[in-house]
Amino acid sequence: MTLLELNLKSFIDEVGSLADLTDSWLAVFSLHISFPFFWLVLAALVLVSLMLSVISLVWKQRYRRSRVHRELARANQRMSLATSVAGIGVWEWDVGNDTLQWSPYLYDLYGIRVGSRLSLKDWILRLKEGDDEKVLRLKQLAGKSKQQTLLIDMIDPIDGQPRVLELVVQGLINDASRLIGTQRDISDVIERQRKMEQAALQDKLTGLPNTRALNRVLKAAFSAPDMSNKVFGLMFIDLDGFKQVNDTLGHDVGDALLLHASKRMRGCLRVEDEVFRLGGDEFVVWVPLGEYAVKINKISKDKIFDDEPDRREPLILPWGDNDEELTYRMEAIAEKLLHTLTEPFNFGENQCRVSASIGIARYPFHAKDAQTLLKLADTAMYQAKRRGKRQFAHYDPELEESSQPAEKQDVSAEQRAIRTVGLD
Repeated sequence: MTLLELNLKSFIDEVGSLADLTDSWLAVFSLHISFPFFWLVLAALVLVSLMLSVISLVWKQRYRRSRVHRELARANQRMSLATSVAGIGVWEWDVGNDTLQWSPYLYDLYGIRVGSRLSLKDWILRLKEGDDEKVLRLKQLAGKSKQQTLLIDMIDPIDGQPRVLELVVQGLINDASRLIGTQRDISDVIERQRKMEQAALQDKLTGLPNTRALNRVLKAAFSAPDMSNKVFGLMFIDLDGFKQVNDTLGHDVGDALLLHASKRMRGCLRVEDEVFRLGGDEFVVWVPLGEYAVKINKISKDKIFDDEPDRREPLILPWGDNDEELTYRMEAIAEKLLHTLTEPFNFGENQCRVSASIGIARYPFHAKDAQTLLKLADTAMYQAKRRGKRQFAHYDPELEESSQPAEKQDVSAEQRAIRTVGLD
């Protein structure tokens, strides 16, 4: 008999013995334990198993809920951080209970302790007068799936400066008592836009209003609803001798001359007048009269020199709204301009002398539209040059055909007026 056969026989014998032992144990167990007690133990085991399963299920659900809450809290924290970094505050207004819920950013923005209980009154007390009505009207959005954006003003609680806030409000169609939305401080954005608009209206070299600004003023002037008793005029100025200075002493000296000449010209004007640089050595002075001057300035000029204090002669009212008064005023300004521009300009070792030729055209005596008025002022300037320079001249239609010098015949006065007034 082989070794494999011997091992197999031994294993079978042992298994048989184990089976006999098991049968014997069951027989003894069945003799000592009654039948009902067996089922009672079995039921208890099943009950314990079920209880353990329920406990395990509840624990898993609580763990999952806790994990969801933690993830939600982290998400809210990240959202709050992101909105704060982006300068956006989230808010909710319960219109029915008159309670507000703000994100921490808004508490800081309004200078209120974080977590303080807020009502609508606490909010609107910190807004600029008149904006409270805007906020109160937002109640109309409650219960409607509509969104509205508006601007409100507040005073910064730290530095006392005015701030502009963009308010976005969303109504909820399934909740007639709540509004949700965002707020963000856009003061810096508005300031950048203002500076960009101002830069677009200013000559880079001299800081004077440019051609675009002149067009804005003329557009406002000729868009007035009642033009029957309004008078104003334009003076077209060309610096005599500037080209020689620029060619002999260089562009740096030429630029310095233009800058200082611009300052001198502004010093000759009233607060309601303005001088514009068209380019090169050409300037235009706008001279309105009386109460009309104030109205036009409010429409057209207020944003041009916001950062520069104006120390010129204040406006004296009333002036007579007639051409004779305007003529007197424009001639007085022209005399002052000629006097100040003929004074020498000193730049280090260089002393420069120039003069000016000034052409005057008046509304409505000479023209009844902006383009023609500017063209005639330009033509009058050439008439002054033809008379010997260093003087002013009112537009004279009898001298128009021969008024332009040969060196500038390539660009007619009409073309220059179209180029100037044609800008938006």
